[in-house]
Amino acid sequence: MPETEVYLIMTGYVEETPKQVGVVAAVYVSTDLKRARSKLATLRQAHPQTFYELYHCPLDTDLDQLSHYPSVEISPADFA
Repeated sequence: MPETEVYLIMTGYVEETPKQVGVVAAVYVSTDLKRARSKLATLRQAHPQTFYELYHCPLDTDLDQLSHYPSVEISPADFA
């Protein structure tokens, strides 16, 4: 039986508040690549200044065992 792939859209941004907080969040998950790509396009069009990335992996995967797993880096320069 083939493994089920899941597709995850992550976002990362700096909240423009007095304390400037970095936010990383999963905003969408699906087993349907076409739907995930469509949602990614919709998000990018609605929020062009916000970073979004689509990741995929088999269901029931220990993500920290992968060479690269869903994550978003927010560096000090993002707070400048």
